[in-house]
Amino acid sequence: MVRIGLLTLALGCLFQQGLYAQRGSKSRVDSLRNALTKAKEDSEKVKLYADVMWAHVYHKPELGLTYEEAAFALAKKLDWKHGIAKIFHIAARLRWRLGRYDDALEYHETALELYKQNGNTHAQGAVLIEIGQDYLDNGKFEKAERQLRAALQFNEAARDLPNIATAYDILCYLYDVQGLSAEATKTAYEYLKITEKLGDKLAIAHSAHMLASNYVALGNNKEALKYFQKGLKVAIDLDEKIEQVNFYTAIGNLYMAEGKFTDASTNYNTAYLLATELQDTKVLAFLQRAVGNLHHTQGHLDSAMAQYRLAENAYKLVDSKQDLALVYTALGKVSTSKKKFAESKQYFQKAKALYEATETTQSMGEYYRGTEQLDSVTGNWQSAYRQYKQYIAIRDSANSSASLQKLIGSQMQFEHEKKDAAQKAEQEKKDILAQAEIKRQLNIRNSSLVLLLVVLAFAAAAYRQRNKLAREKKRSDQLLADKELLLREIHHRVKNNLEVVSSLLALQSAQVEHVATKEAMQASQNRVLSIGIVHQKLYQGSSLGAIEMKDYFINLSESILDSFGAEERVTIECAMEQLDVDIDTAVPLGLIVNELLTNTLKYAFPEGQQGKVQIKLSKKADGVLQLQVADNGVGKSGTTQGTGFGGQLVSLLTQQLNGTMREEIHNGTKISFEFKMGKAA
Repeated sequence: MVRIGLLTLALGCLFQQGLYAQRGSKSRVDSLRNALTKAKEDSEKVKLYADVMWAHVYHKPELGLTYEEAAFALAKKLDWKHGIAKIFHIAARLRWRLGRYDDALEYHETALELYKQNGNTHAQGAVLIEIGQDYLDNGKFEKAERQLRAALQFNEAARDLPNIATAYDILCYLYDVQGLSAEATKTAYEYLKITEKLGDKLAIAHSAHMLASNYVALGNNKEALKYFQKGLKVAIDLDEKIEQVNFYTAIGNLYMAEGKFTDASTNYNTAYLLATELQDTKVLAFLQRAVGNLHHTQGHLDSAMAQYRLAENAYKLVDSKQDLALVYTALGKVSTSKKKFAESKQYFQKAKALYEATETTQSMGEYYRGTEQLDSVTGNWQSAYRQYKQYIAIRDSANSSASLQKLIGSQMQFEHEKKDAAQKAEQEKKDILAQAEIKRQLNIRNSSLVLLLVVLAFAAAAYRQRNKLAREKKRSDQLLADKELLLREIHHRVKNNLEVVSSLLALQSAQVEHVATKEAMQASQNRVLSIGIVHQKLYQGSSLGAIEMKDYFINLSESILDSFGAEERVTIECAMEQLDVDIDTAVPLGLIVNELLTNTLKYAFPEGQQGKVQIKLSKKADGVLQLQVADNGVGKSGTTQGTGFGGQLVSLLTQQLNGTMREEIHNGTKISFEFKMGKAA
């Protein structure tokens, strides 16, 4: 059970450094890269370089390094010291994620010195913690503890709560990998208290993970599962995929420890899909090892071997010696089970070399257990006994640490119960005060009865008056409703009459053979239809005083396209938000757009050419309406073609709305208007 707890906390620490940093994702990286290509050569572009590199820390870190040279060059060209420090800082984190810990340490130390020169206390505190993490992941635990304690002291002096929380979190992991369960539990408790002060949802989710892991170590799987699931819900709500991987894996570990292999496999598979989407080598390797453990426990030796070898290749890429030692130990045990003893011995030798290189003894329990099994089945009883003694020594040490951990867990539980008792006493005190207040209110009520009787007499008179006013209001509302119904009917009839006029024009134009006359009658028909649609929108809409113009323009465009038979070759887009205008403005606007669309369809796309027209209408803060009609046609003006009546009509309507018109011909024609509302001629 303790082993599963450590496995869970290990993955938690793998993700923790992103807790107070921006997370990387493909969509974010793509967005930043697009912004980078358009940026000017200034400090803002340096910030964009930094953001792109930082986003790659948790999404393909090797790609993040490709921006390093250009970022440094620009920051140095601008002589922007803060920018140079920031690029060094992020370059260090990218090397850390790639397992290049010595390089990461060198870059971190350079960034720290630059931050000191700039006086950036928060960044100094963060880098001090990250240097400790460089030592930790490189297996230099003594240096890591000294560094993290110094970082904690620095950030406490600066009262930097996010950095303090991060320092406690990494210290907790450091103690865990060394098997110092008591120190890990105390540190985890300090971490929980800091995250409560922060009130950050993601930090709270991470706190839930830490608390659940401690419940695992205490053997309380029911409470552990409750807190794991609580943290998972927060991670899903925040769309934090890397945290979701963390929780799904932890829940899978818990189910595997209980022998619920189907549930464990379900959670591992979900975590695997998310990790594959993130494309993070170290995270995938951890999951491959966890799935290998599941298959090994179930006796599926070939599947376990395949997963362990995938994890081996991944850990080699990121140079993670501690994790690689655990994988070689697992491979040795599987090889023993498959009776491939020579292969098993080689794996155990590799594991031992890595354990010794990382100065890790507490994690060697499984190694000694595996070598004891190998020596036993090969008849080397003397060596098997020595390996078994080493295993028992480490196991007893872990059990002792676990006992201390349970003691500290009990102390934590006592403190929580004491806090609950204090809250309960405070609530009882509030209840007593509330009862006293109720008694006082009763006395006031009894004293007020006489006054209430007097008030009731006046209230009765007021009630009668109110009923009278209510009846009059009801009557007024009915009259208003009748008036509204009448207005809707008027608009409906006007619309119907305009349709009759439009139909008459259509019938008449069908009898005319003169092309110019026929086109003029068709244009008049469209003008009548544009006004008719206004009245249709009025009687169909929720307001009789205003028309929603986007929907109106869509209907008008469809009608005009239909009249020209151009639905298949010309697309009209209304690129605008919903906007309501009154009828006195809507009718002229509709006629203007009708004329421009008609002219565009007739002249902008000759010989059946495909095309696109865009209509925009917006209202500025000062009440000015802006209208724009643009096409990607041959570039002729929309107001100078044909008979000229359409252009004259547009000019007159523009003057009526106290507006101005501007025409641009470049890759098509764009006509823009500005109308000063409330000042129409």
